[in-house]
Amino acid sequence: MTITIPPALSGPSQVVTLLGYGALLSESSSRLTFPDLSNFRHVRVKHHKRVFAHPHLFLIKEGLVDPISSLELASLSAEPSDDDSSSFIAAAFDVVLTDERVDFVKREPEYDIVSTPYYDINRHDDGNSQPVGSGIICLASKDSDMRDIDHLHAISTKLKDKGGIWHWPCDSGLLPANIYLRHCLLAVQKAGGVAYSSFLEDTYLVDRKTTLKEYLDKHEDMVMASRPPPHLATRFGG
Repeated sequence: MTITIPPALSGPSQVVTLLGYGALLSESSSRLTFPDLSNFRHVRVKHHKRVFAHPHLFLIKEGLVDPISSLELASLSAEPSDDDSSSFIAAAFDVVLTDERVDFVKREPEYDIVSTPYYDINRHDDGNSQPVGSGIICLASKDSDMRDIDHLHAISTKLKDKGGIWHWPCDSGLLPANIYLRHCLLAVQKAGGVAYSSFLEDTYLVDRKTTLKEYLDKHEDMVMASRPPPHLATRFGG
């Protein structure tokens, strides 16, 4: 299968900045995937919303969530927002992507991989602050735009009546996948500070109104009681 490199990652091998907004908010978690990263820091991504709005494809493929019988199967994505107040804290870190560009694209097959500006969280934000750099981020896509990977299209077709992968309605009732959300919470707790508070307050369910904090006020015990199988304990262990 030929892997097409998105424009944001094309060109000569060079240091690029990646932006993570889930478990990658923790440096230790980021290093599990990118052991040679450098210059790890937290930044603000503006004019975007962080949302549990599409099914977690890996967990479906592994049979750990059932998209037919359960709504607790969502993964995180980020999406552009017309609301100027929409923003969240992300992790920024630098990596050298050579042949690893193909591996990176393979790991994130359903997303639109683009470059977006980011801002310094330590500068006073009066609404006119300027970005301090740009980084690669995985954004929500469209089912029609996803790369030609068989299992993606099989899931999209199977869930067509519910919303495919990227088209679940705001009133669909889609909820976070417990194993994945627990993983994110454990990781972001390590990051602490503004990254943790932003994760709770600037992350939304599929309705784009209910914050993660509000959801956890009622369901945290259930989420934290969810455990991955032993062979995935490291990958989903925070």
